[in-house]
Amino acid sequence: MLAPVGMSTVVVSLTRPNAYRGIGAAVAAAPHNALILVEPGRYDGQVVARAKAVTIRAAVPGGAPVLLENRDAAPAVYCDGAEVTLQGVALRTWSSDAPATVATLGGILTLESCTITGQATNALLAEQGEAYLRGCHVHGMRRGVAFVDAQGVVEHCRLWDVDEYALLSKRDSFPIIRHCHVQDVGHGFEAFEGGRGAVEDCQFTDVRQAALVVSSRSRPSVRQCRISGSRGSGLKFSGSAGGLVEDCELMDLAGCGIEVSDSAEPDIRRCLIERVGRNGIYVSASRGTYADCTVTASRMPAIAAVDGAVPQVTGGVLRDVRGDAVLVRAAAGRYDNLQIEAPGRYGVRVQGGDPSFTDLLVTGGEAGIVLDSDLVADVRIEGATVRDAAHTGIAAEGPGRLTGTRVRVENSLTGVIGAETVSIDLTDSTVSGGEIGLAGTGQASLLLDQSEVIGTTGPAVLVQDQSRLTMRTSTVRHCGSDGVQVETDAPVLVDRCEFVDVTGEPVRGVDRPLVSVIAPPQASPKRPASGDSATDTDGISDDTGRDRSGRPRDRSEAESTDVDAVLAELDAMIGLAAVKREVRTLAQLIKVGQQRRKANLPVLPVSRHLVFTGPPGTGKTTVARIYGRLLAHLGLLSKGQVVEVARVDLVGEYLGSTALKTAAVFKRALGGVLFVDEAYTLARQFGTNSDLGLEAIDTLVKLIEDNRDQIVVIVAGYPSEMTQFLAANPGLASRFTKTIEFADYTPDELLAIVSGLAAQHGYDLKQPTNDALLDYLAEASSDPDFGNGRGARKLFGAMVERQAERLADISAPTAEQLRLLLPEDLPPTGS
Repeated sequence: MLAPVGMSTVVVSLTRPNAYRGIGAAVAAAPHNALILVEPGRYDGQVVARAKAVTIRAAVPGGAPVLLENRDAAPAVYCDGAEVTLQGVALRTWSSDAPATVATLGGILTLESCTITGQATNALLAEQGEAYLRGCHVHGMRRGVAFVDAQGVVEHCRLWDVDEYALLSKRDSFPIIRHCHVQDVGHGFEAFEGGRGAVEDCQFTDVRQAALVVSSRSRPSVRQCRISGSRGSGLKFSGSAGGLVEDCELMDLAGCGIEVSDSAEPDIRRCLIERVGRNGIYVSASRGTYADCTVTASRMPAIAAVDGAVPQVTGGVLRDVRGDAVLVRAAAGRYDNLQIEAPGRYGVRVQGGDPSFTDLLVTGGEAGIVLDSDLVADVRIEGATVRDAAHTGIAAEGPGRLTGTRVRVENSLTGVIGAETVSIDLTDSTVSGGEIGLAGTGQASLLLDQSEVIGTTGPAVLVQDQSRLTMRTSTVRHCGSDGVQVETDAPVLVDRCEFVDVTGEPVRGVDRPLVSVIAPPQASPKRPASGDSATDTDGISDDTGRDRSGRPRDRSEAESTDVDAVLAELDAMIGLAAVKREVRTLAQLIKVGQQRRKANLPVLPVSRHLVFTGPPGTGKTTVARIYGRLLAHLGLLSKGQVVEVARVDLVGEYLGSTALKTAAVFKRALGGVLFVDEAYTLARQFGTNSDLGLEAIDTLVKLIEDNRDQIVVIVAGYPSEMTQFLAANPGLASRFTKTIEFADYTPDELLAIVSGLAAQHGYDLKQPTNDALLDYLAEASSDPDFGNGRGARKLFGAMVERQAERLADISAPTAEQLRLLLPEDLPPTGS
């Protein structure tokens, strides 16, 4: 083969006379810009090129191989500030101490149709220079091609059987990787310490960990790549990394499709994620944008934002997810124009945080949007449609708030339900179909403003327990039962609402003392007939303290019934025998005191303020709520609501602000119970200055004295710490003379809690499972951090998750399999 004009030719051959026997010797002797033709054969030794340009080419392209081997702890080819091109050559090293099979430092290294293998750390290492690989094969190495403060191109190459990464961009590097196939490697492409570059139209298969790993402020771009068969995740971003990923396909992965953590902030666009073992997109303590992505058939939530994550999700389709489609846990973010189809459980699940949703569409599943955590959530919805949910369109419980505008819930068994202390505010919204439109239980607060409830078979709105309702300028149409069914003693306001084609009463329960109905302007009041109470055209009574026939209401019988009902609710709680006796005794003392007062007999003072002592999870907050309702029914409190606070809610940031903050909280609790959890933290001393917690205690003592008949205060915490708390202010001990102790639940009681949760949620526990559960709880409850009832609820949730994993590979499980929890669904002890 002739050399190009102006290029000297040097021949290397094992047999030809007058030819060099070694490639290294030929390169050393060759002039600048020489062509070195190498005949087939195996050549030993190292090739070093410095400050010159040489081309090393197989003399018979496509013929017998040219193999260059080096057995020393050094690269087979080393380019030091030179320009070296290798064509059609196989390269191998035998020493694991060699940094690379091929290396360049500050030079330009080009490999075309070459094969690289060996025992060296890297196949190719480019530092402070350039490297170009075209049509090459890299295999059987610990690491592949590494760019460190370098640049270059790797194209139309195949890299396989590599222990760690196939391709690396480190520090100020910018390699371009395109049209490559990477298979059976630890990581496919890795960028860290600020590495950049572009990965385009590449295929990654059978990756043992993650196909692409981006960390430590790196920002590559990834386009039109296909990732499949990975035993880990498809893409992993961490360590403040970023970069652009667009038009990629990620399929059949054991881990997540895209995993983002540790303050990373990628830009993900138009990616298709199918059949992944975990989440489609997982974001933890990070940000980033995720636009127009499709996630199908993920085993865990298609999108999970947790632990402070703030993703920006725009567009996209989530379908056929085995569990929840979107999970937000202690996180935020914006979710716009998201379409969710047929989730296995919930469309959106929020467990604390403040996410916002715009133009959301959820079709199918057990429920559309769910809030269900002890963590505070503040969810905002601006435009959403939830249709055909099997159970509930929107369900919210626990502390927090859901605010929705332009929300439509269609054809769910229950349209919207709020429980515990949650607030749900809906404006310009519509709930249609199903059995119940809106329902409130516990101490939930419902607000329906300028909205409609249409076509329910049961009541349009149902408020129970101590839930509240405010319903303004709204309409109920074609309702098969009552328009508003009131079963609560908390305030209910129905303000200027219309009831059209309602089978039952427009508002049932208007005779309750805190129910107010304001007729719409167009409804002219009808004059009452002689002997009747004043009613509007719908027959709704006023709030004058009279029944529907005009007679004054006799409350004594109703109060007795209500007290018995509340005490029955207390008795229904599992365990807490001593607590139940104490509360029942208090109720009896108060009731007898009232009777003695009516008989003009002296009444011994009974301290209404209480100290609750005991470990977490033993029902202190629940008992406080029951106690508040009990006192309200006995007439000692006007409302009976419970305002739960901790140190952070009472203590300000500077001297003087604490009093204002404590007074504001106290005002909210007037007429009910102020429950101060972990109250002992107010008495702790921090630093040398007077602790602001003591200012909160002083303020509370004064406010209790000034409002002694309008409030009950319950302070809670561990026994020894509460003793120190009561000693922090002379006025505390005199006002908190009654202490109720909450003991740890026994294993049998914890088993009863888990069994109750199982029955409530439609799961079955057979005797072998009960026996295994009891043994598990006996061991787990000995750990002081188990959490009593809270730990039992967490254990039940873990069993449900493990059952879901157990049934994941069954294409069509039976109803019995879906209900049955087995001993193997118990998590490992201590997990």
